[in-house]
Amino acid sequence: MNRSESVIAAQIYFLERELERMSIAADSAEDELRARPMDAVTVRKLEALYTLAAETWDRIQALHARLSGGPAVIYFNNRLAEPEAKAWRRTLV
Repeated sequence: MNRSESVIAAQIYFLERELERMSIAADSAEDELRARPMDAVTVRKLEALYTLAAETWDRIQALHARLSGGPAVIYFNNRLAEPEAKAWRRTLV
């Protein structure tokens, strides 16, 4: 994997983690909506989460397409998961 592909892989890793966080937030919002079905704020929150998740998924798929025929599996890199890499990952998106 060359340098540009490793940057793309890091971007994919970051976006996949954010997508996972959005899923957790959506689960919580769905629970709130079940408790209060007429809550317009929760409905708008869910709509925003679903829209953002769809855009994030599209971005992930576009990044996968840019990889040069390499494996579609991104392997976990402990170095990218460390707290000091957080600021670096934010600059990728």
